[in-house]
Amino acid sequence: MPYTSEDLNKLDQELKELADEKYRKFHGGLIPNVDTVFYGVRVPLLRKIAKRLIKEDWRGFVELTKDAGIYEWKMLCGMVIGLAKCDFEEKLVYVGQFVPIIDNWAVCDIVCGDLKDVKKNRGRMYAFIKPFLSSSKEYEVRFAVAILMQYFLTDEYIGEVLSIYDGIRHDGYYVKMAVAWGVSICFIHFREITLDYLLSCNLDDFTYNKSIQKMMESFRVSVEDKEMLRGMKRRKGENR
Repeated sequence: MPYTSEDLNKLDQELKELADEKYRKFHGGLIPNVDTVFYGVRVPLLRKIAKRLIKEDWRGFVELTKDAGIYEWKMLCGMVIGLAKCDFEEKLVYVGQFVPIIDNWAVCDIVCGDLKDVKKNRGRMYAFIKPFLSSSKEYEVRFAVAILMQYFLTDEYIGEVLSIYDGIRHDGYYVKMAVAWGVSICFIHFREITLDYLLSCNLDDFTYNKSIQKMMESFRVSVEDKEMLRGMKRRKGENR
């Protein structure tokens, strides 16, 4: 049956009942500058609802929520698109409509993580995300950077991923942090290639040092490598 505004109202009431005030205050403080309503429903509960919605008229649900001003609605919209069982080309249509309305790192990263079928469609997704890499919009770039990190750290793509990261020049904080995160994961999976890259890369000092920091914070990096990485940090005013 078609998903209706009445169904959405019932869902909204369900979300309000699931809200956790402590979580709302904590998580809300981690998502600055977002002009939206935030109830405070935890991600595992939202994903449980999303899995229920994809068994219903998920396309109708997406249509009703894609321009949502409520955080949980937007998160559910993205989750449903990511988890939906449909042809990949159809999914990309919905992803293409959703990415421009992403306005925070949490929705961006969680939705990227739900797009599991990218693994079977890497070539198509690679072409799809390329325009976002040169976007002026912070979260469009972050989306592409996160997709590369989550699904393209393979023997075939690692060189291209590092080259793309090296060429990103967006000044947005959440872009720089995503690139740093991505480079650190590259190091974990492709240590030698990434180490060579770090020795001659064109990352700005902030992104470079954040990359090093994230590697040093990882439990998947050895004590010996952390000591080496500590010595690779750039100091203010240091010539490269």
